[in-house]
Order: sequence, then structure tokens, then C-alpha cells
Amino acid sequence: MASPPAALPEDIALEILARVPDAAGLFRCAAACRRWRTLVADPSFLRRRWPDGARHPSSLLGFFGQEWCRRPGGEDRGDVPDSPGFVRAPGSVLGSEHPFLGSFVPGAAGIFDRAVPLASHRGLLLVRFVPAGGAGADPSADVDRLAVCNLHSGACDVLPPLERGWFFDYVDASAYAVVSQGPASFKVLIVGYNNEGSQQYDIRTFSSGGEPSWSAPSKLFNPIEHGIFGPLKQRGAVVRHGTVHWLIWDLVDFHAIDVDAMTGRVSLQKLPAPRPRDMEYHLYDTPRLSVAADETALSSLCLFREPLRVETWTRGDVCEEGDGHCGRDWCRARVVELRPPEQKQIDTPVCMCLGERSGTLLIKDLHRCMYIADLESGAMEETTDKQFCRGLDGCKTAFPVEIDWPAFFKCRLGGKSGV
Repeated sequence: MASPPAALPEDIALEILARVPDAAGLFRCAAACRRWRTLVADPSFLRRRWPDGARHPSSLLGFFGQEWCRRPGGEDRGDVPDSPGFVRAPGSVLGSEHPFLGSFVPGAAGIFDRAVPLASHRGLLLVRFVPAGGAGADPSADVDRLAVCNLHSGACDVLPPLERGWFFDYVDASAYAVVSQGPASFKVLIVGYNNEGSQQYDIRTFSSGGEPSWSAPSKLFNPIEHGIFGPLKQRGAVVRHGTVHWLIWDLVDFHAIDVDAMTGRVSLQKLPAPRPRDMEYHLYDTPRLSVAADETALSSLCLFREPLRVETWTRGDVCEEGDGHCGRDWCRARVVELRPPEQKQIDTPVCMCLGERSGTLLIKDLHRCMYIADLESGAMEETTDKQFCRGLDGCKTAFPVEIDWPAFFKCRLGGKSGV
């Protein structure tokens, strides 16, 4: 009887697995046998494949278009699309034959048929959705229906209905955040403008594992006390070390609203750039707050049009980088000159969204041409895929869907028996 073939030495097997070209192929390898699953799920191997602090273009799965819809008669019904708004990114690991959530959150496919993303954090995606069959059991009920989908574990939690009332009378003044608080716990924060007497921003929260209900509205901050009369400009928050950050405009300067998700403590800090008093508005786009993948720093990124470039200001615990232009604890960390495709004139570019983990910007120009810019090299590539362009045409903004591959592999492979 022939003896079984000798197993590959572990170092050779690791070298082979490290050279598998994409995440989908690597996951199939991990599912082939117990030994390979153990090797792939090892944190040291995952850090080797996706190093901490580096940008990983493969993390970008695609984009959701964000649009406004109106009820018959002109009443605002919130930003719920008339059709599915997700489009795969060029080069995405998602195959065209697989629906988006059918690949990552199988139980939420119906929810995402008509949904708009509101915020994300560490693989959690907060969405507003329309139940199957219309507006729900009571079409006249003015409620918000939200769900939190976990791209890493595949879980989907439908939150209790949230009565809108005055809290959402000013849709442009509402803002959202979802904060991961562990492998299976999260907290959702929603900000609304109270126009009934107090003239202030109030906040409501929901925590998984606690009471299955929303908190009562409580004061977040009064914009008039701070001399702010402009709108929230970045309604989906970014999160750093448990602190939620939103962007607000006072018609002169931009500010970051910082909210501690645990204590509710609020602070306000003016962004150092751009400076609307120093240049005409058409020369730059609205800045965007961003957080590094390892949450080491909060950044403000702004697209300038003449010359075409992205300027990044960073606020960390200690500011040691940059060119010396610091305002309080903000430092200008870098300037990236964007390089359009050859013989391509980009007219009035607008940043539709920023992919933090993949290090990409989605840009649309006046002629509805779309480009994906690499924030490391500055190279811009025009997206000519018809389905992609058609899916985002007419959208003012987009929402990037990114995944933390090491967290995904550890969540899906860790603790499972072999096959």
C-alpha cells in the first residue's frame, strides 16, 4: 500500500498562501483543509498579507449612490432610493454574478434591495431601508427603519422603528454614527435639529445588548451659542478611539464636532483649511473628515481645483509630522498632486467620497465623467464601466463600502472545525 504523500513544510505552505492573488482565492484555500485554515487565520500571516497602517486597494468593494427622494406632493421621505444603489468598484473581489449582500450578509439581501447607507465603522454598516412591500405594516406611520449589518460576521440587526417627528423635520440637519464596541456589540448615534423652541441639536442613541429601544432625545449642543448658523456637511461620522466626529459649516469656517460615544462629552474644533476668507469657493471642494485604518489620527482632506491636488491636515494625540504649518494640534501632513489621464481635461471636479482603508477618492467632473484617484501616487483613472457610471449618475455623493480583510478572515475562520 502506497504511503500518503508528505505534507508541505509549513514555511513553504505559507509562501504559497501568501502568493494567492486575491482575498476570494485565499478564502477558498482556507476552506480546503484544517491545516490551511489555521495558517491563514493566524494573525501574523494576516498582518503580513495586509500590513497595519498601509493602504489596501482590495479593501474597496464598491459604492452606494446617495440620492434624495420625495413623497407624492413634495413631502420629504428621507434619502431612500427608488432602486438599488450599490455598484461594484473596478477590480472588486465581488463577482458580477454575486449580489453584494448575498456574499457577505446573506440574511440581509431583502433589506438592501432599497437601502441607503448612513455610517460605517470597523465592518459595521448602518443603513436606512424600506421594508418589503412598501413603507411597512402601517404606510402612514412616519418612522425611520434602520439596520446594522456586520460585513465581517455576516450578522444583520434590525433596530426598533424610530419615530421621526420634529427630530427629522430638517433632514439636512440629521447625522449618523455607528460605533463598534466589541465583536458583537455596537452603539448607534443619531443627531437631529430640534426646531421646537430649543433651537439646538439633540441626540438619540441605541445600544445592542441593552434595552431594545431608543434613548429619549437629549441636548448635544446649541449652534447659536457657538455662532454657527450653517448645516452639517458630513452626515456620516468617522470614529476614532470611541470618539465620533462630524463636520459642520458656520458659513465661514468648517468645524469638527467631537462626541465621546460613552460619556456624551462634546467639543468643537475649527478646521485649519481650507480658509474660505482667503480664496474663492469655486477653487476648492468641501473638506472631508477621515480616520486612518489604525485610528491613530483624525484628518481633514480637501480637494483643490487649481492646481488639482489633495491637501491633508492631521490631528493626532501628538503632532510630529508635516511642514510646520500647525494650528493648535492640526498639522498639514501632506499635499498630493493629482495626475489626470493623458489628454484629459477635468472640469470642476467634485469629491463624491473617500475610501479610507483603500486610500482612494471617487471624483466626478462637470461632464459626469468619473475617476478613481490613488491618494498615495496621485494617479487618476477614468472609470468607463457603463454599469458603474450609470449606477452613480445623478448622485450628488456616494458611500464607499470597504472591508477589513484581516478582521473578516479572523471572524469567519476563527474557532471553526476543519473540513
